[in-house]
Amino acid sequence: MTKIPELLAPAGSPEALCAAIEAGADAVYFGGELFSNRMRAKNFTADELSSAVSLASTYGVRSYITMNTRLRDRELADAVSMASELYSVGADAFIVADTGLAIALKNTLPSAELHASTQATGVNSLDAEALRELGFSRMVCPRELSMDEVYRLVSTSPVEIEMFIHGAHCVSLSGQCLMSWAMGGRSGNRGECAQPCRLPYKMSCGKMRSGYPLSLKDMCLARYVPEIISSGVASLKIEGRLKSPDYVYGVTKIYRALLDEGRAATDAEIAALDAIFSRDGFTDGYFKNRFSRMTGMRAEGTPSAGERFTSLTRKVPVTAELYLSENEPSRLRLSDGKTSAEVTGAVVQTAKNAPVSADAAYKNISKLGATHYSLSAEDFSFESSGDVFMTASSLNELRRLAVEKLENTKADERTRRDAAEYKSPPFGGAPVKKLKTAEFFRADSVPDEAREFFDVIFLPEAEISKVNGEYQGLNLPVWCADSDRLKKTVRRFADNGGRYVLCHTTGQLKAVRDAGLLPVASFRTNSASKAAADGTAGLGAEYVILSPELKLPAIADICRSIPRAGAVVYGKLPLMFLRRCIMSDAGCSGRCGGAGCLLPAMLSDRKGASFNVFPSGERTNTVVNSVPVYSADKLDVLASAAVSHFIFTDESASQVKNIINAYKNGYSPEDAGLAHIKRI
Repeated sequence: MTKIPELLAPAGSPEALCAAIEAGADAVYFGGELFSNRMRAKNFTADELSSAVSLASTYGVRSYITMNTRLRDRELADAVSMASELYSVGADAFIVADTGLAIALKNTLPSAELHASTQATGVNSLDAEALRELGFSRMVCPRELSMDEVYRLVSTSPVEIEMFIHGAHCVSLSGQCLMSWAMGGRSGNRGECAQPCRLPYKMSCGKMRSGYPLSLKDMCLARYVPEIISSGVASLKIEGRLKSPDYVYGVTKIYRALLDEGRAATDAEIAALDAIFSRDGFTDGYFKNRFSRMTGMRAEGTPSAGERFTSLTRKVPVTAELYLSENEPSRLRLSDGKTSAEVTGAVVQTAKNAPVSADAAYKNISKLGATHYSLSAEDFSFESSGDVFMTASSLNELRRLAVEKLENTKADERTRRDAAEYKSPPFGGAPVKKLKTAEFFRADSVPDEAREFFDVIFLPEAEISKVNGEYQGLNLPVWCADSDRLKKTVRRFADNGGRYVLCHTTGQLKAVRDAGLLPVASFRTNSASKAAADGTAGLGAEYVILSPELKLPAIADICRSIPRAGAVVYGKLPLMFLRRCIMSDAGCSGRCGGAGCLLPAMLSDRKGASFNVFPSGERTNTVVNSVPVYSADKLDVLASAAVSHFIFTDESASQVKNIINAYKNGYSPEDAGLAHIKRI
């Protein structure tokens, strides 16, 4: 019989934590005021975090601590310290995306359980293998996987797979969105997302010329619970750390019933979930591999209906054994099934009139209303020797002592003392050959000057075939759920004499290195610190292109310490990767880049900024920034960079020539003829 997966509920506040426990969650995930990718949630103070771990443990609910932001080096020690404190009081796992933090936690807390966040962009079993090498025991898979892809991943993954089952959709693949940072400086990778995907945009072509093309409806997979159970997935996650306790309670309660009964949701239950919260209904588009009618917005002022959460009334049942013998200390033993505690109290007296009866003793011992426990008459045993007597106050004190000891014993059992002292790792290594690299979307936009200027030019596999293997660089697809297919792509490139491969996930690095090729970790691997860059290099990357969200001095500092690190020095940055073609409701032909394809297209926001949308193959899209990163006049600051990377998207061959000339001569943006740029 297939094991029922864990039901994992969000706890964005202490009240939401209580709601999740009351509704029957097996595990909860929550974060503190730092290092959590939902910084706008109420979250927990430092003191509240320890109390939350204790409360969850009392009810047998596992607690997972979200620490899934991309860290800076100055933050790493504090993050490890916070994790160490929570690990010591019994936190069950840490949800992490940052490579540097993962390595630091495994070095400091070798027994700690690590779960790879969706922000780590683990898509396939190759990613799962690489994440296991980093110390992860679970990978949270993308919401974009279809049912068949989930089945394949679970059957081939060396680590547990956790999947989202309900809640909000990010339109971009997790870990691959720079939109909020580019538009307003608020990084989604740092928990500060301003949700630009929920804004209106105008479109340059297709049937839908304006609206909310980037706002997806909420996911709801309640109708597929039996199929999901049979997949063998380890954990089912409800999204919603920004949601109210009422939301957490209502949604968790419905999924608890569906899992316990092993059935699909009824129409009435779907309606109840919709009333609690939805964005103009729900979608199962990714799971069922059908991409039309997935967009939706929630009208302002839409009320939420459903059962209200008031307080945590759920109790933990205990057994109690009371022993009373004349002239001996009274004894009481409590057990919650896992932990037991025995205490002694006042000396038992000889009864002068009515001795203590079992019913009278139960009445006092069962007064557990102010605690998290409950005692039924069936679970109470009473043994006495002689005509015994104890005052009600003595029995109450005995009960209080037993509960206190049970709590302390449980806390001691949770306490771990194997944490090591955190030490900042030494950085360094042998220098590597410095490279100038470029990625192009199309082979026909590569001029002769580019071949002379760049050491490596990266192209998608289909474009490389158009130029007879002239280029050394293969740009792997951001999305590839099929590990075998990815391996074949790499092998073909190796067999054709290829050398460098631009990689976007940890699994791609592994596949390329295993094939004897030289992997270059793209900016999509989100290395934003020395620790992360060093960790990514340790996974096999020959070069590591740092996150463009870093400021220029920070990039320069990392490059001086990590010999393999480099930077994006030019280009309109890809801001979003869309698993679903934005033209799915606008007359899309389904032949990406071929006859009838409506892309490239232009999205324009309310302020007039324009973003090109390009086809990326297999009904996926890349949304690129409206202005390029430019640093031709700042290259002296980046003198230590091992790789200087250029990204060309919609530039013509003549424009590429102009950019190359500007970088050869160190032109200012004005001299290069660029009116609008973005500085790193």
